[in-house]
Amino acid sequence: MEISGTTLDELARIGDPKAEQVVSELVEKGQLEEVNRVLSQWHSYDQDIPVGLPRGLHDFLQEARVAPEWADQERLTRVHEFFEDDGIHIGTVLALGSMAMAYAVPLGAKMMSLTHRLRYPERRMANTAQFVFDLMQPDPFGPNSRFVVSAVKVRLIHATVRHHLRATGSWDEDRHGVPASQEHLLIVWLALSVQVLDFLERLRIRVTAQEAEDYMHTWRVAGTFLGIPAAAMPSTASEARQLFATALARSAGPSEEGAELTGHLIDLYSGVLPGKVFDGVVPALLRRLIGKDVANLLKVPHSPLWQVVVRVYVAVLGGLERIEDRSRLGKWWLDRLGKAQYALELRILTRGKSKPLALPTQLAGYNEEITVPTPRSAEKLEHAGDVEIVPLLAVDRQMAQGAEARQAEAAGVPQESHQSQFPPPRG
Repeated sequence: MEISGTTLDELARIGDPKAEQVVSELVEKGQLEEVNRVLSQWHSYDQDIPVGLPRGLHDFLQEARVAPEWADQERLTRVHEFFEDDGIHIGTVLALGSMAMAYAVPLGAKMMSLTHRLRYPERRMANTAQFVFDLMQPDPFGPNSRFVVSAVKVRLIHATVRHHLRATGSWDEDRHGVPASQEHLLIVWLALSVQVLDFLERLRIRVTAQEAEDYMHTWRVAGTFLGIPAAAMPSTASEARQLFATALARSAGPSEEGAELTGHLIDLYSGVLPGKVFDGVVPALLRRLIGKDVANLLKVPHSPLWQVVVRVYVAVLGGLERIEDRSRLGKWWLDRLGKAQYALELRILTRGKSKPLALPTQLAGYNEEITVPTPRSAEKLEHAGDVEIVPLLAVDRQMAQGAEARQAEAAGVPQESHQSQFPPPRG
């Protein structure tokens, strides 16, 4: 796919017309609450779509729950082995690090506050944890899939949020783009997909090239159920890393909502640990995962002592990985320990209960004072992964500056010496 600031600009102006048309009809006829009641009975793909839904919604669900033709069953089967081996680490970094990365985008954090998720952050965390847990099951898009149903409901929730904001005139689309735009959905998708691979790298968890590409393929299939066009999703991990670096350079920034959501996330995990003495563990681990720049945007506390402890923990993880690679018995025990820990983590986040996903019937107030990086900075941010990625916006800007200098030189205008803070593009 083409990766550039122009591509992301275009995606920022696109929503989900099919889902939005369905939601508009539901709102116009006052059917949202009844639809929520009926949809609460629909949990897995093998269930028939519930009786009593409006025809337009029924037809939409029938189409939206079908997997794309290019889904590769062999790769989807292989990725479950990856989940079996490293599910404990994937679940932890995804529920902690990926969620925080999404909060680093001010418009995204604002969207969460508009649906009351800021007031009840544990609900979003619980829904996300369940969502990922369902994806990690065998045959996640098959007949027994709970993931597909949840993903299609999330797609409708996004469309409902767009409708409410437009109907109330509460969102400046000229300034901020479409609410819950394809650009924003893609940023969240990248945080859940390629960023997880890079988080694992920071924890010194070995991921093979095949495991990485199978994982990306799984998330590409998952993205279609969320309404993201296949053409917008990178097909390889390297393309995804480049796109994420570019997206962060455009859109990441500080916000009150992002810092507050991150604080709730830290508090939720810290509350599981005994007493106050271990309170620094979660912030230290989070800073290790997301990098100092994003951590500072989100006001993640510094815990120097616990950051040393986290480094030791990472070294221990590396040792356990070597045991798992060399010992079949060790692998067996560690895989089962991982399953048990993730099940416990899921239970903590959901408090042992699963709250049905529902279309919001109203939104919280909109804060016009939202701070958005303007002009979008094109500054590279330290984030997970050991390979330095230069945002394409930075490369574009460097090339533009070079063209301006050449034009000025041709016109005989003296130029000041200037050295770009960005390295030249590779290749």
